[in-house]
Amino acid sequence: MNVRYSAPMLLGVAVFLSTNVIAQKIAIYRWVDENNIVHFSQNQPMGDNYSQLTTVSSYNPNSKKIIAESSNAENSAKAEEHELAVKLEEEQQKTIAKNKDIYAKNCNAAQLNIKMLNSFNRILYTDTDGESKVLSTEEKQEKLDTSKKHIDLYCEK
Repeated sequence: MNVRYSAPMLLGVAVFLSTNVIAQKIAIYRWVDENNIVHFSQNQPMGDNYSQLTTVSSYNPNSKKIIAESSNAENSAKAEEHELAVKLEEEQQKTIAKNKDIYAKNCNAAQLNIKMLNSFNRILYTDTDGESKVLSTEEKQEKLDTSKKHIDLYCEK
């Protein structure tokens, strides 16, 4: 490449990069004169009645990288949250299935108890001491009431 053509190009790139860096560090002064006119300057004005402003560059070469990293972090956090939600949903479905199975067994037992209590006049049962006894009519009615409550509780309508 010819030096005659590359030198101005390199000089232009150097000026562009240096003004970008310099522009970020320049202080700008704002003040109001005696005629209430607002002035802005890079040179510090005389007197104490001024405020110093700083420039903020709107272009940051790392901003895309920072945005990409933050979006990756957000995406991974959302993925973890979704994964936890899926696991929780699966556990809830397993618990619901177990509960349905238990409810079905309890419903069946309550229905069989009512059928047995209504089918026989004398019902023998073994108490906690191991003795066989006959249910009285009051005890039989209590067992029927309890079984009906169990049917209301465990059987789907």
